Amino acid sequence: WWWTTLRWRGFSFFFILTLVMLACAPSAQAQAWHLSGKGVSGSVEVKASGRITLAAMDQIAGVLGYTVKPQGTEEAVIQGPRVGLKLVRGAAVVWIGYSVTALSARARFEQGHWWVESESALRVMNQFLKRNGRNITLKWAGTAAPQAPPEKKPEKRPEKKPEKTPDTALPKLKDLRWGGGGDSIRIVADLADKRTPQYTVGKKSVVLNVAPIDKALIKRLVSHNSEIALDAEKAASGMLAFHFDGWNAKVFCLEEPHRCVIDLKRAPASKPPAPEKKRADSPAPKRKEEPKAPAPPAKNRKKLVVIDAGHGGKDPGAVYRRYTEKTIALQISKRVESELKQRGVNVRMTRSGDTYPTLRERTSMANEWNADVFLSIHLNALPRGRHASGIEIYIMALPTDRDAMELAKIENAEIAEGGASGADSERTSMLLSILGNMQQNVKISESTLLAEDLFSSGVKRGINMRRVAQAPFWVLRGAAMPAVLIETGFITELSEAKLLSTSAYQKKMASAIADGVMNFLKRR
Repeated sequence: WWWTTLRWRGFSFFFILTLVMLACAPSAQAQAWHLSGKGVSGSVEVKASGRITLAAMDQIAGVLGYTVKPQGTEEAVIQGPRVGLKLVRGAAVVWIGYSVTALSARARFEQGHWWVESESALRVMNQFLKRNGRNITLKWAGTAAPQAPPEKKPEKRPEKKPEKTPDTALPKLKDLRWGGGGDSIRIVADLADKRTPQYTVGKKSVVLNVAPIDKALIKRLVSHNSEIALDAEKAASGMLAFHFDGWNAKVFCLEEPHRCVIDLKRAPASKPPAPEKKRADSPAPKRKEEPKAPAPPAKNRKKLVVIDAGHGGKDPGAVYRRYTEKTIALQISKRVESELKQRGVNVRMTRSGDTYPTLRERTSMANEWNADVFLSIHLNALPRGRHASGIEIYIMALPTDRDAMELAKIENAEIAEGGASGADSERTSMLLSILGNMQQNVKISESTLLAEDLFSSGVKRGINMRRVAQAPFWVLRGAAMPAVLIETGFITELSEAKLLSTSAYQKKMASAIADGVMNFLKRR
């Protein structure tokens, strides 16, 4: 007995001693990496987590002169002069303005810091800086622990780095694709890695800088449009120089897969009447070969806006006391239709009475009619005990927050079509995987601009505009044009439900929506 007791006490002593030594010993994972960029230099704490390395996002922000401001217990925002960067605990994405960028691992909040995978942290911060007008490319300049400085050989690094920067900082080109025709051409440069290329946009040219291109690929870089010329000689050095006259150019870069898109639209003043003369002078067989070039009619035709009054028929939508969503949504939609027609816009409705088009049919109609804008009109709702008011405008994208996700599940409920319980939630969750590709579509950015114009016009009219947000709404999923879902107010808030049912407020709201649509169309 005494021997057993002695052995147990000895084991306990050594066990406690080991714990004390471990607690006093410095953490093997604690490191400080050096962050550098144009006019930027500082130290950021990193730590290993399995196979990945996490960097303290709040410290990166501090090096750049920003601070991370908490929003509740689960979210934080780095606010820039133009747009903010939103972190959500446990989310595999961040929000830069209204755009969503994926992370390689979920964001964490531990030990008082916001942790993001180290390479993802650089990528999203570079995007954030660019959106806020700061031409800085951040990079990790050293991956050693703090004790490494005595051995870092300062003379060698400055000599080697500047020479290698042009090659390592620029992405490698995988392929170059052309699409479109007539008055709109799209050029897509597919990239082999996650780095963002440098580019300049001029009045008569666009230059995209990538790593030097091999000869085999250069042979395939042939223009599909005689009006857009690519300088093949410069391409060998990695300078993709596109020359044109009479076109407006827009460049933006996307991820997963990584690519840069050059959108070219014919400038209005440069649109020659030559196609009409050619069709008139050419013989009958050639006329049949040119049905694709209705360029002048396309420009002169009135813009078409498709308005979708939410729910309808067998689906009443949200119901509160004597107020029904499908009825008020249709009333507001008809007033928006009237306001737009007064402004010279063509309008078509997915439903004009108490009918029930499915969610798929609504966007199919808009696509078949070749609409320029798709508006889906709804009323919001909250569970008992929760209160809110104001207009919310949603675009089809990954959810901004939990409330947006819950709202999407409610609005998507009809896709179950009488199926098993919970089918709407499963379908909504499935959308998150589909949205990986949808995020790359330029319509996301155009829909965001439309949403911002609608929000701004509502503010000018003195309407309670609550927010612009994102959520995976099935009714917007198939739209081939800029599309938004407008939650015109909360039917579960009695005072707002009464207001939404009055003709005066409906007309005021419809005028604001029409103003926003017109502002958006003027820029297209």
